[in-house]
Amino acid sequence: MGISANTIIKIKGGSYNDIQISNINASGAPVIIQNDGLVQLVGNKQIKLTNLNNVTISGNGTPGISRGFLFKDRTVDGAPVQLNNDINNFTLQNVSFQNMKTYGCIQYIPQSIYNGSESSYSKNLKFLNIDCDNTGTLIRFRGSAQDNVIKGLIKDVEIAYVTFQNARTVGSAIVLENIDSYNIHHNFIKDINQDNSNHNGIFYLIGNGKFYNNYVKDHQGNAIRAWCFSLGDTPKEVLIFNNIVSDSREYSAFELQTFKRNIMPGKTTFVNAKVFNNTCGNLLPKSGTFPAQILDLYGQEGGKCEVFNNLGYQFTLVGQNNTNSIWNQLGGTKPTALNNKYFKTYGEAGITDNVKFGLATTSLARNSGTAISEQNFDSALLKLVNVDYYGRTRSLSNPSIGAVE
Repeated sequence: MGISANTIIKIKGGSYNDIQISNINASGAPVIIQNDGLVQLVGNKQIKLTNLNNVTISGNGTPGISRGFLFKDRTVDGAPVQLNNDINNFTLQNVSFQNMKTYGCIQYIPQSIYNGSESSYSKNLKFLNIDCDNTGTLIRFRGSAQDNVIKGLIKDVEIAYVTFQNARTVGSAIVLENIDSYNIHHNFIKDINQDNSNHNGIFYLIGNGKFYNNYVKDHQGNAIRAWCFSLGDTPKEVLIFNNIVSDSREYSAFELQTFKRNIMPGKTTFVNAKVFNNTCGNLLPKSGTFPAQILDLYGQEGGKCEVFNNLGYQFTLVGQNNTNSIWNQLGGTKPTALNNKYFKTYGEAGITDNVKFGLATTSLARNSGTAISEQNFDSALLKLVNVDYYGRTRSLSNPSIGAVE
C-alpha cells in the first residue's frame, strides 16, 4: 500500500472477529496504528502481526480510554496477539487482556538462525502499559542457544508498566527464551500462582539485561528466574536492582544460573551479575520445601556475582545448610557480598508497612549501604541506579539499604 513513516492509521471502535496487519516497512519515524473508540476482540479472536518494521500499535487514540485495545473471555488456548516472520522496531502499548484461557497472550516464534547479520535476528521490541487480569502468560517468545546454534534471537526487548494480577495457576507471566539485552522495569505483579507448587519464575528470562523497579507480591515462585549468557565473546551483565518482592509461598526472590549448554566458544560466553538495593521479605515456604532468601545462586560458568545493599526480613530457611540469610550458594560461584541486612520482621527492619515499604527515620537500613561506584556504570545506567523504587534521588556515596530510600 506504500504506507510511509508518520502515517496514522485508525481502527474504528467496535467488536472484531479478526484483525491482520502485515507488510509495513517504514524508515525513520514509525507508522502509528491507533484505536478510534474501544476496539474489542471478545472470545477466541486474534490480531495477527506479520512482517512489520517501524510500527507502533497504541491503544491511546481516544481521550478517556486508557486501554483502547481490549481482549477478553478467551476459552481455548491460542494467542490473542500472534507475531509472525520478521518483526523489528515494534511497539505494542495501552492494551488490556481479561479472562484469557491461553498459555500466551502475545506469542512469537522467530525462526531465523543467528549468523551475525541484521537479517538473522529481531530487534527493538517494546510492550508497554498493558493490563492483565485473570490470564495465562502475557508474553512468550520462543528461542534457543545450544548445540552450536542460536535460533530465534531477539535483541533489545523492553517490557514496562505492566499490571498482572489474579492468575492462580499461570506459572510464568513473562517467558523470553533467547534475549540479548532485556529491559524489564516498573511492572506490578500481585496475587498469582495461589494454586501452584512447582518451581516457577514469574519473569523467566534467558540471556542478559536489566530487571529493576518491579513490584511482586502475594505470589509463588522466583520473581525473576534469570538463566544467563552473553552473545559474542565479551561478557555482558545481568543487573537486578530496586525491586520489591514480598509475601511468597515458595522460593527465593531471585535466581541466577548459567548452563553449560548455553556457552558456545566463539558465539556466546558467561555474564557478570549484580544484585543490589532490593527489598525482599515474608518469603515463607512450608517446612521441608526449598528454602527462601534474596538470591539462589547457581554456577555462573566463569561469571562473577556481586550482592550488596539488599534488605531482607522474615525468611524460612529450611532444608538446606545455608551459610547466611541473604543468598543460597548452589554452585561453584561464590558472590562478593557487602552491606546486606536481614531482620526477623519488617518492623525490626524499620520498614513502615508491607505495602509501600518505606523506611522509618530510625531504620538501621537508612544511609547504611556501601557506596555505589560510578565507575561501574555508564551514564545511562547511572541515572537508573541513583534513584530508588519511587524515583527519589539516592546518594551514591551514602545510600540506604533496600529499594526505598
